[in-house]
Amino acid sequence: MKFEGNVMVFGPPMSGKVILARNLMLKDIQDGYSGIYVTANDTAEDVLDWFKEFGVEIKVIDCISKSVDPNLKDSEDIKRCSSPIDLMCVSATLSRFLGDNYRKEKKSIVVFDTISTFLMYTNLQTVYRFLHFTTRRIKSMNAKALYIVQEGMHDERTIATLKQIFNGVIEVKCNDKRFLRFVSSSRKTDWIEFKIDGKRVII
Repeated sequence: MKFEGNVMVFGPPMSGKVILARNLMLKDIQDGYSGIYVTANDTAEDVLDWFKEFGVEIKVIDCISKSVDPNLKDSEDIKRCSSPIDLMCVSATLSRFLGDNYRKEKKSIVVFDTISTFLMYTNLQTVYRFLHFTTRRIKSMNAKALYIVQEGMHDERTIATLKQIFNGVIEVKCNDKRFLRFVSSSRKTDWIEFKIDGKRVII
């Protein structure tokens, strides 16, 4: 599944949103993109290990580990922000990583895992401003990004406000099977079934 620009990945818990986003990132990296993963859920090491199983290296902005162990250090591939509330750190680091790739004439693919966690720590207005700046920055760098949002954690006003920022939404649903579709202001695809086989998504 191909996508461009800034796209929300939206669905309920256990529907496969995260593994879908990682697989979309993996496909783009294999096509020549550089990956940048912003995590507010898993540790940087867990994210790196997931991608290393496919022989892929990425940069990780870790917003969770330092709140557990303040003594953790950064590395060439990992930048640790103090907590999910430290959006200035996330923004500055992301801009640096994007800029480095842009100067090397490499396109970037970014995953935010998850925007819902940022919203748990700070208010909608602050997250909206952060996303408004971030989406513009990503567009200016000829990059693209996926922003995971958890269905059921936020009210309808919050979801509607967030959707205004993005070029479209990959909606995911799950009952006994998993389905996805892409929705934007100009088009809506049919629901497509996908399966999860280990760490791979099969569409």
